[in-house]
Amino acid sequence: MSRLAVLSLSMVLLLAAFPLISLGTTRDSPLLWWLGLIALAVGGLIPPARRFLAAREPEPPPTRAGLCDDCRVS
Repeated sequence: MSRLAVLSLSMVLLLAAFPLISLGTTRDSPLLWWLGLIALAVGGLIPPARRFLAAREPEPPPTRAGLCDDCRVS
């Protein structure tokens, strides 16, 4: 999956978690509460897991400009 797709999935899970937890507590439905809690945990763990488990993306090749003109040098 692309980086954008993984982070979008994480955001959707995090946005869905809080209404599920809220509905689970107000309607006394443990299933909704647990689904919300699982969505919150998985959505929160996706970005760090992707950072540690994903393969490194290759850096762009150096430009012909000097080091003072290269945007990667601060």
